[in-house]
Amino acid sequence: MKYQKLFAFAAAASTATALACSQGSPSPLAPSGALPGSIAAGPDGATLKATAPAVVAPIGGTESTDLSPELVVTNATSIYVPNLPLSYVFEVMNQAGTLVYRSTPIPAGAGRTTHEVLGDLSNDQTHTWRAYAIYQGQRGPMSTVASFKTLSRFGVSCAHLRDPLAIVICRANQHGEMDHEEAIDFLREVAYDLNQTGISDHGGFGLLLKNTGNNCLGYSCDIICEGNGPDQNQYDVLIDDRVPNWAEVQNPTVRPCEIIR
Repeated sequence: MKYQKLFAFAAAASTATALACSQGSPSPLAPSGALPGSIAAGPDGATLKATAPAVVAPIGGTESTDLSPELVVTNATSIYVPNLPLSYVFEVMNQAGTLVYRSTPIPAGAGRTTHEVLGDLSNDQTHTWRAYAIYQGQRGPMSTVASFKTLSRFGVSCAHLRDPLAIVICRANQHGEMDHEEAIDFLREVAYDLNQTGISDHGGFGLLLKNTGNNCLGYSCDIICEGNGPDQNQYDVLIDDRVPNWAEVQNPTVRPCEIIR
């Protein structure tokens, strides 16, 4: 058995200038957001003559700090009729590409429009989102698609730090002083973050299951293991000073490692 230590914590139609040239000429056309008929539709079915809004945040798969993220776009511009009072619709798709959320039309903000998703999205998933302008029931072209990851079931991740010690310290700082049950949550979070970095060569990190010694809710209270079987590595996560009356693990009984994904 290999043992190692992780030392502590871590718009619009043409502007309607059909001007009268004679007394019998028709009146000017009223401004319209779109040309009539299917020939007015753009490549993605848009009928509103406007630019697409530009996604601002979240983008690039960044992790949200909750399950109801704020979506931000730079406002679109109507093409033929200036200053149309545009609104925006936001759509969110899950990682299977299924539409899971569509907002009502959101009035434009000053330069940018922000909308907080109503209700919770599924956690631990990469979602994509997009937006488009709307005016009098006609929609403009879609924005590009952006992505974000919803908050994991283990809370705000420290995996972006990538260094195991830094991850342990980051997670420990989130908890502060811990009792035994909180310590198990802490160890799960550390194992989850380590697995998100992809640094394991032995099947992933998890908690060591045990049934003797310093048993804490069925787990070794300060051991994270990597992989299973004879090549399993075990890492002491030294949290004794953060858990009241904590006892060191003595001669832990090795059982399968519960890998935390």
